[in-house]
Amino acid sequence: MDDQLARGKKLRVLTVVDTYSRYVPMLDPRFSYCGEDVVATLERVCSTIGYPKTIRLDQGSEFVASDLDL
Repeated sequence: MDDQLARGKKLRVLTVVDTYSRYVPMLDPRFSYCGEDVVATLERVCSTIGYPKTIRLDQGSEFVASDLDL
């Protein structure tokens, strides 16, 4: 998700959702993301609730990085 603050700065929110139960274990707001940030956030979530069998991603530019593929 993304939005813009009143002063014009963009805000991005990485939203991790279990689509079956609709449980949201993580909302991670930042001003910018790179692939390494996404991997670090997913590692934090998975270390507490477990690793999923599959991951579905949108087409954000931070998901194109090779860090996420690894």
